[in-house]
Amino acid sequence: MSVLFVFVDGLGIAPQGPGNPLSRVKEPPLGLLCGNEAAGFRLIEADASLGVGGIPQSATGGTALFTGVNAPKAVGRHVQALPNTQLRRIISQNGLLRRARERGVSVGFANTYTPRFFMRGRNRIRSVTTVMAESAGMRLNRLEDLVEGRAVYRDYTNKMIVEQGHDVATLDAGEAGERLGNLARAQELLIYEFFQTDHVGHRGTVEDAIEVLANLNRFLQAALRRLDPDEDTFVLSSDHGNVEDMETSAHTMNPVPILLYGKHANTLFNDAVKPNICHVTPSILSIVS
Repeated sequence: MSVLFVFVDGLGIAPQGPGNPLSRVKEPPLGLLCGNEAAGFRLIEADASLGVGGIPQSATGGTALFTGVNAPKAVGRHVQALPNTQLRRIISQNGLLRRARERGVSVGFANTYTPRFFMRGRNRIRSVTTVMAESAGMRLNRLEDLVEGRAVYRDYTNKMIVEQGHDVATLDAGEAGERLGNLARAQELLIYEFFQTDHVGHRGTVEDAIEVLANLNRFLQAALRRLDPDEDTFVLSSDHGNVEDMETSAHTMNPVPILLYGKHANTLFNDAVKPNICHVTPSILSIVS
């Protein structure tokens, strides 16, 4: 049994309309976020505000998602961008990968890091997922892992990393998705982070967002084709809303998806009276250990 957990940064749920590029996505899995249905899939709307005033942000939202701890309540506010010292402590102690690994679960973090990241030493930028992987004692994927097919870049086509001057083959959405699905089948729990949704939500146009989401959907479809729905489980969630409302460049107060497919799609989160992003980590732990 494998669990593939895809974290899509800045993806909320909002009504259909011209400002919501998800309105143009009809097929699963992302098509479910605008009211479309598909056999085997289940969509849960989850609160990302967590009872704290203000607009949800990446550092606290990601910490809550990957630890089960109400991070904005713990620090008294929503924290932007990178986790501060207090959040890094919460992640180190409660991170999903560490807790799963301590229970004997085989885990992986699919994302690749560039040589520049490692050259920065102590000054390198550490996102929530990076802190989570490092605190679990995991080796971060390097360029050679990407070249040899053991990892996926945050831009799964590899175009960004090629533009940085690295000799890496580019992939289309389908090829990259198949790779992610194959990697998931080799682990009991695999996590992959995609951030371009948040980037385009802040800086792009509606047309840019439509393209990003359409390609992401093809990538996810290809990954799902490699999973066995009778044995494996797919989980997709986010830290806050953004790309679903292109009428603003800021994060939103919208709920975020917990999108499920496969073996445990109909049993997870049934005990949550009002689901929120803190429920994701304990729910995944309940099925992998």
